[in-house]
Amino acid sequence: MAREFISLVPEGSPHRVRGERRVMLRNVNLQILTTRLIELESWVLVGLNDPFWRLYLPVAGRATVRVEVESGHVECRLRPGGAYLLPPRTTIRAANRGPFSKWYVHFVLGPGGDRATPGIFPIELSETMRATLAELPALAGAPFPWRSASLVGEALQQLPHEVWTKRQVDPRVEAAMDFMHANLKRKLTAETIARNAGLSTRNLSHLFRRHVRSSPMRVLLDFRLDEACRLLRHGDESIEQVAEECGFANRYYFSRMLKRRRGTSPAAYRRAEV
Repeated sequence: MAREFISLVPEGSPHRVRGERRVMLRNVNLQILTTRLIELESWVLVGLNDPFWRLYLPVAGRATVRVEVESGHVECRLRPGGAYLLPPRTTIRAANRGPFSKWYVHFVLGPGGDRATPGIFPIELSETMRATLAELPALAGAPFPWRSASLVGEALQQLPHEVWTKRQVDPRVEAAMDFMHANLKRKLTAETIARNAGLSTRNLSHLFRRHVRSSPMRVLLDFRLDEACRLLRHGDESIEQVAEECGFANRYYFSRMLKRRRGTSPAAYRRAEV
């Protein structure tokens, strides 16, 4: 149903816009973190779990990965000529000792789009995607990743609808999580988060336990570690700067939390090439 709208403009502006809003799509924040071609002599992963999307595009060789899903785990063979999408927070294991080369794209979609169901999803390469892949080697050093964005857009359209809906949460929990994401650098308390979500601290805790099986402050810690991991892998800030940007008191506390929750140090995580 079309809805009448009147555009809001600053007082005194000469602009006047009036009409009907017929269609409005939800916003999304696509950020391409990196697009790389790598040639591996071996590829061994032991419970890799990253906070960003992965689009794998095998070029040569064969590889098998095992990913954790709610029902246990699934194995998937990565073959040249195919494409594979892995949402954030997908735990991956692999033990491939032979040569394997692939393009990969790391990207994020923002708080809403990154709360997708973990797994691995084979994607059919369209003719447009094949042509784009053929162009990528000549684009090294290009200032903007438009080709990467087109690959990601076509791949995302093939995901099952359940990937987006299976992890839907109460709107109040979503509001609290969005507030956390927008204020990672601030010193936040459960009371502050609850107030901004229109809840009492007790109700906030109850809703988080029910919908995400964790406390609000544990979720906040994971969000901070997620952002820190993105900055370590795809930024050039020092470890001290990353810690400060993500709301940690100092690099030592940040290092301790990353080791405890993700099993690695900031320096080791930054060096990883997967």
